[in-house]
Amino acid sequence: MPVQPIDVVLATTYRCNARCIMCNIWKNPSENDLLPDEYRFLPSSLRYVNISGGEPFLRDDLPAIVRVVKERAPRAKIIISSNGFLPERIEKLMKENLEIDPEIGVGISIDGSGETHNHVRGIPKGFDKCLDTVERLKRLGMTNLRLAFTVVNENVDELPKVYELTKKMGIQFSLAVAQNSSFYFMTDENAFDKLDHLKARLGPIVEEMLRSSSPKSWLRAFFAHGIFRYAAGHGRPFVCNAASDFFFVDPAGDVYPCNVLEEVIGNVRETPFPEIWESHRAEEIRNKVRSCELKCWMVCTARADMKKHSAHVAGWIAGNKMRAHTGGFELDLPEEKKR
Repeated sequence: MPVQPIDVVLATTYRCNARCIMCNIWKNPSENDLLPDEYRFLPSSLRYVNISGGEPFLRDDLPAIVRVVKERAPRAKIIISSNGFLPERIEKLMKENLEIDPEIGVGISIDGSGETHNHVRGIPKGFDKCLDTVERLKRLGMTNLRLAFTVVNENVDELPKVYELTKKMGIQFSLAVAQNSSFYFMTDENAFDKLDHLKARLGPIVEEMLRSSSPKSWLRAFFAHGIFRYAAGHGRPFVCNAASDFFFVDPAGDVYPCNVLEEVIGNVRETPFPEIWESHRAEEIRNKVRSCELKCWMVCTARADMKKHSAHVAGWIAGNKMRAHTGGFELDLPEEKKR
């Protein structure tokens, strides 16, 4: 009997109102997206649910999806990932979502200040729209808010600016490096080659997180260090457990081990989820994941791995926290893996 999953990303639509340079979802909008009631396949074991897209706030029935998710996985922390370009609409729909789950969160993508963000996301005045969205959500009383920065060559030098913006706004900060996926991001052209810039910009942020008195910040420091490892070609520090702890669902109901490895396990419109999860096909893919060469590092699959390897994470934090306080911290890599 396979372990029951605790983490999922639900791509509720591939319709998108952004024009991002690192993602082609907007060029391939989906049709016939899963209806809210079709999300009743979700297992009650889930502890983290990321409602994503495309742009999920383009769906009028988003609150109905949130309601089903909450009913099916009542102990799960729910967060909606958005580009933030529809301030009034997001505010309206979040009023309904907060009535369903007062603890629900929203992550808004911010990839630089001003024109840098507008360039990366391909939307004029996009940065201002995002800030408007955040302020509207804060006025609703939301505290589970974050800015999500995706590192690309074009914006790496603005990483500290966005980090400082989150502190100024009193909200959380999350980080990723642009990755490739034939079926999700719909591109294989993302390539990052400004590692020295990333080290110079990210190092002081990780050091500050380690000096914090917040254990949550220490864990984010470890994750951010993993981002640097991945960008440097060093890969993830642990064997991936996608298709065990985590799965990804596309708008048509296809179940994948993650949002990068193009291996469909089954479709929830055709087969009950327990049968998909316990199938021979699922076990084949779990074996393939264990030897996966992609070695990606994203929070959706890293979160459970960090919990499983808590002793390793705690050891890294303890050693580097001391270095952060004494001025000896550095984002480091084995010599043979540097590039």
